[in-house]
Amino acid sequence: MKKELFVTAAAILALSSLGATGAEAGKPKEIVAPLAVSAGQAENANELAALWVDGRRHEMTGLAQIEDGEKLIRKGQKDERKATEKLAKVIAISDEQRAAYIRLVAGFGGAATPAAVETEIKALKKAADDWKDAFERVEKAQSNLKDAQLDIANGQSAVRTGNELIASGREKMRRAEIESRPGYVAQITAPAQQVAVEPVEFEDIN
Repeated sequence: MKKELFVTAAAILALSSLGATGAEAGKPKEIVAPLAVSAGQAENANELAALWVDGRRHEMTGLAQIEDGEKLIRKGQKDERKATEKLAKVIAISDEQRAAYIRLVAGFGGAATPAAVETEIKALKKAADDWKDAFERVEKAQSNLKDAQLDIANGQSAVRTGNELIASGREKMRRAEIESRPGYVAQITAPAQQVAVEPVEFEDIN
């Protein structure tokens, strides 16, 4: 069965929860904002504290997710090396079985009795079974290789998403800490003024 690379957000978060430590994933509700934020002088101190906690949760989830993703990548790379070596071996065996079949059938057609034909049939059946067994091992090795490559891709995706969570989480914490500082004044960006452009008349060059 072919597997497709499909990592949903839910799957990624489930992956991170498996590898996160108890302090990181088991007790997210115990995260509290620093006093400089939660007990600051800002009128919206509660909102800033909630923003900081949310950012910290994102950061912790991202860190755990990166750890799990890196583990999955290492596992996938190890399995990929093994599967690649195995695939090369079974392909060589399969090629040899095919060559043996060709050599075998090249000597057929000279049977003088029905009994000799039966002997040829048995030999052909054995050659077919040997080749089929080798061919199936090639398919299994190819499937294992694809599974390993899928693990690597999923691990890389988890690491990327983890980094994004960390970045967004730290930005939230940074924003909460800055806006909690005494004397903080929100930077209001004035809307860009529209400048009237006079139409330009071009001389007729014809």
